[in-house]
Amino acid sequence: MITDKKTGKKNLLIALPFAGGNSYSYNFLKPLLPPEIILETLEYPGRGKNSRSSLVNQMDILLENLFRQYLTLVNDVKPDKIFIYGHSIGAVIGVALLHFLNDRGVMGVMPEIAIFSGHGSPQHTIKRQLSNIPSDQLIAYFERIGSLSKELAANTELMEYILPVLRNDLALYENHESSYAQKLILPLVIINGNQDPIQKKDIDNWRHETTGSVEFHELEGHHFFMSQYPLAFSALITDLISTRIEQSSLTADLSINL
Repeated sequence: MITDKKTGKKNLLIALPFAGGNSYSYNFLKPLLPPEIILETLEYPGRGKNSRSSLVNQMDILLENLFRQYLTLVNDVKPDKIFIYGHSIGAVIGVALLHFLNDRGVMGVMPEIAIFSGHGSPQHTIKRQLSNIPSDQLIAYFERIGSLSKELAANTELMEYILPVLRNDLALYENHESSYAQKLILPLVIINGNQDPIQKKDIDNWRHETTGSVEFHELEGHHFFMSQYPLAFSALITDLISTRIEQSSLTADLSINL
């Protein structure tokens, strides 16, 4: 396991894929992050490393699965700090997972901060119903937001595999009611591309998801700005995590001195 050579500390960044994504979706970021940040992506059933299992379109079942993966990662890595990231539908699932962790009352495994992108506040954003639209329209939509290249969309055999996964994830998203009795308490960081047509009010409404601080960033790019401009995105992620680690260290030092 790679660790920070100076301190030996490991900081675990747990990521949640977007619709149709898998545990390999953010691998392009790994060589761009410093060695003290270990990026691991959870795997939804029915794809990637879990391709032999059935797809899941019910949030409660998915959360149980992700909870087990989350705990396994934390136990294996034994990180000094934990961070969580989710993009688009992964942001909605990420919020649901944080509430699930809170409800389970599991101590010592909550993230320092949660970083979300490509989506408005889950509790206040009106969802588009896309899971049942004709395939040509669905493909055109994902091409338009940058999820599918023209070459990939033209590959009929590959699309026969991808489309059911996309429809499943969209159905899971559409059927899940992002309504929670209590707010989160951890700080949130919200990142969006300046060409992504998410309404500003939906972005601003992330303030209502937590009692903690909410920090907003806008980067160049469309809905998939993080893969469009990976250097800028990875630099921001590194800065956010490094800043949080420094803040935690200062707080700990002050507590000791007091």
